[in-house]
Amino acid sequence: MTRNVEDRLRDAFTAGAELVSPESLGPVAVRPRRGLRGLPVLAAAAVAVILAVVALVSKEIAVPTPPSPSVLAPSDGNEALRRLAAQVARLPDDRGAYWRRSLVNDHLIRVQAGGRTFNAWVSSRTELWLPRDSKDPVQTQNGEPVLRPATPADERAWQAAGSPVTVQRVCAPGTKAADCVKLPIRAETRDCQYTHEVTPDHGPGAHPLGGYTLAEISALPADDKGLREWLRARWESREAKTGQELEEAIADSHFLLAMPIRPAARAAVLRLLADLPTTSVRGPAKDPLGRGGLAVDFNKDIKSFREFGEDDEVTEDHTTILNPSTGEILAKVTKAGESTVGLSKGEIAASEVWTSVTGWTDERPKRPGNCRRL
Repeated sequence: MTRNVEDRLRDAFTAGAELVSPESLGPVAVRPRRGLRGLPVLAAAAVAVILAVVALVSKEIAVPTPPSPSVLAPSDGNEALRRLAAQVARLPDDRGAYWRRSLVNDHLIRVQAGGRTFNAWVSSRTELWLPRDSKDPVQTQNGEPVLRPATPADERAWQAAGSPVTVQRVCAPGTKAADCVKLPIRAETRDCQYTHEVTPDHGPGAHPLGGYTLAEISALPADDKGLREWLRARWESREAKTGQELEEAIADSHFLLAMPIRPAARAAVLRLLADLPTTSVRGPAKDPLGRGGLAVDFNKDIKSFREFGEDDEVTEDHTTILNPSTGEILAKVTKAGESTVGLSKGEIAASEVWTSVTGWTDERPKRPGNCRRL
């Protein structure tokens, strides 16, 4: 069975909290329902903000520049993406010595203790400082994953169980005991690790842009034809070996909207995605931090599922929320596509949130205190 994000987060708890970046976690294995063709690997299942983290992150929330009203027009099909692309194409190139990426992740799991069963969030936060000048150091920072009851009702269930310091993850029948271990309940990070290197080639700082250098990403074509050829070349050199179809790889190009690419190139990505049958604009929405954005499903009509509790086949609904002014990704949200024990249809099961400090800045990274250097 393919290992997913919660398995690897469990390893971080049980192996001395060896912390990892989103890139080293890799994407979540999203498998088709039985009888369907294999699906492209989706973005890493990622995780939303727990209450302890919200207090910190909420201080950073900035209201985006008001977008053109037409960008968020409802019932407009994919034209909203094309109008957003036209708006983004007029933006000036970004400036700054460093591109800072701040991610808050949350993933819902089912746990049990003291005869009680309830849900808990597995949460983590990562920071990346990527310099425009390759001679400057790259810095990464990774907080130890934390685990806490997901809702007030789950909190009461945990307290009724005696407020244990560890809980047992609930797993699907047949899961190996080694993959279904006890996890510590804690609402605050007790440990963090960071790297501060010029050219990292291993550990959390390795390949921060998924195997591409900042120079390669910065040179991304800004015209639709050139972008398609760039994606084809990427597919031929990397993706073709996985059995993924070219059109699936092109549909996955929405990952570029989370990269430090020029506005003109971002506009080309938006235009390309708007023309795909697998793209569906859902209209105005708010992300887990309450920021307004444009909700888009980049995997329309493609069914996928994840493990949750004793059920190893829960369908998912994926939504990407875009900044309506810049076209950048604010958050990726995964909701349950069906109900199962402990999880209702439409309930958030995971999210990945780019906080408002993400972007180009002239600030330089400061080595974090109380954090171990790798």
